[in-house]
Formats: sequence, structure tokens, C-alpha cells
Amino acid sequence: MPIRRRNPRKKVILAGIQGLVIGVVGVLLFGFILNMSNDKKVEEQAQEQVSTPTNEKETDEKVEVTGEAALPFKAKQYGMFTSKESAMSFISTQPSLEKASIVRIGNEFYVWSELFVNEVSTSEGDVLPTFLKTINISTNACADPKVKNIINILQEEKLSKNYFDSIAKKENYPDDMMNIVTAVSTFSDVSSVIRLHVFTHYLEQNDCLKLNF
Repeated sequence: MPIRRRNPRKKVILAGIQGLVIGVVGVLLFGFILNMSNDKKVEEQAQEQVSTPTNEKETDEKVEVTGEAALPFKAKQYGMFTSKESAMSFISTQPSLEKASIVRIGNEFYVWSELFVNEVSTSEGDVLPTFLKTINISTNACADPKVKNIINILQEEKLSKNYFDSIAKKENYPDDMMNIVTAVSTFSDVSSVIRLHVFTHYLEQNDCLKLNF
């Protein structure tokens, strides 16, 4: 029986064709996978771009919601005491403090003689050591608009009894406002003194008024 001789050249060519086919298929498969990955990434980026303006809009809306700003004042202070009795005793021994007021903040009692809305000098004519204490008064917690109005009006630089008398709609302010102003005016017509005593009166009556130093 004759033996057939295998053709090695044909075998090499066939192996080469198979290798080429496998290589082409591998490249196509890799390209297909890479393309799918890129499409998915582009889609995710597009979704992020669509959602970003909504988030920015929500952030802007939150920023716009702000509370009322605290009102700044400057108090002329002579001392701080741990009880009202000790503060009153100090005032009674100092004739220059006969128009001063005692302001309670927490468990501390401050002796103030004047309340300003602008910076002033405290060195001229002062017998006792003193300094200006910057305070901020917030009415945010006050539900009664009359309380807010009386504190807001204290920002007026030139307060006087005549100024309070000239208010057209006094019904927008506390009912006892003119009684307090009249009482203070009997011993002082200085704006900073009137402001101090009107303020301390309503501070004692309204826990909603908050002070920060």
C-alpha cells in the first residue's frame, strides 16, 4: 500500500491563515468591547451634566433663604457684676452714674450709661474707667412685630421725645412706648441715654430679644 507524503508547506500556510483569522477576530472583539465601554462612559457623563444644573439651582435657592440681620449697637460700659444688688451698690456710690442702667444677660449684670449706634469717644469727661462694648441685638425670635419695630427704631441716630411724638402710626409700636419715653425724658434728653433706657425696658419684658457680644 503506497504511503502518502504530507505536504509541510500546505500545513504551514494553513496554520498561518488560522493565526491571521484568530488575530483579526481578537482585534475586532477588543474594539467592540472598548467601544461599548466608551459609550457607557459618555452616557454617564451626559447624565451628570443633566443633573448638575438642578443641584446648582437647589443650592442657590437655599442660599437665598436667610434670617434677619442682627442690629449693631455700642454700649458705654463701666463694669460687670455677678448680682443685681452689687451692680446697684456700685451705681449708688458713683454720682456720675445716676442715669446709668443695669442690663442683665444670663447670670451677669452690666452697668451701662449710654447706648450708641456709631463709634464715639469715651475718654472725655469720664471719671471712672470705661469702654465701648459692641453688641448685636437680634429680634428673629420675636413673634410680635411691635417688639421688632421698637428695636429697629432705636437705630435712629437722633432720638428724642419729639421724635417719638412725631411717629404717625404709634399703634405699630408697644402700647407703653410713649409712657417710657416720657419718663426717661424727665431726667435726660440725650439720645444715647433715651436709647439705653427704652432698650433695657423692652429687653426685660421680652425673652425673644437676643444679645451677642
